Amino acid sequence: MTMQRFLGSVLSALLLAGVLTGCGNDESGPITDDPAPTASESPTKGSTGDPVDFELVEMITETGAGGTVAEAAVPLSDDVAVQEFAAQFETEAMATRLQDAVDKTDVPDDMLLYGAIVAVGCDSPSDVHVTSTDQGLAITAQKVASPMPECFAPMTTVALVLVPASAVG
Repeated sequence: MTMQRFLGSVLSALLLAGVLTGCGNDESGPITDDPAPTASESPTKGSTGDPVDFELVEMITETGAGGTVAEAAVPLSDDVAVQEFAAQFETEAMATRLQDAVDKTDVPDDMLLYGAIVAVGCDSPSDVHVTSTDQGLAITAQKVASPMPECFAPMTTVALVLVPASAVG
């Protein structure tokens, strides 16, 4: 009986240590697919990082939608481009919400609509930075003010922005 209590205490301590270690808030690393805070204030590594004027159209967040944070934003100029971008999602809800947001967006003649997955994790950022990089445009999530230490399922956040056509080559 005493041995069972001792082993139970040891296992509980190991489990608690593992949980606390896995929920750390290391803000120095890149954005990952791990269910952890996923915001960044700096331009993508290896980029020129020149700021680009933009208008935030919408931030779309869906739990369990999958996808990967990408270094380059995707032009969403027509239905084919939107469908190709949406094909990476594991839920129909995210694809539908994306298509609905694109459909209701009025894109002026001198602007272009771009989208990117800016976060996959416990937090849903509310704003982004847009920069010109070696790979094209990058949309990066701004740092979340109060990151969640843990979550049951990762959330995917997509940012849609309008940028001046002159900012894209």
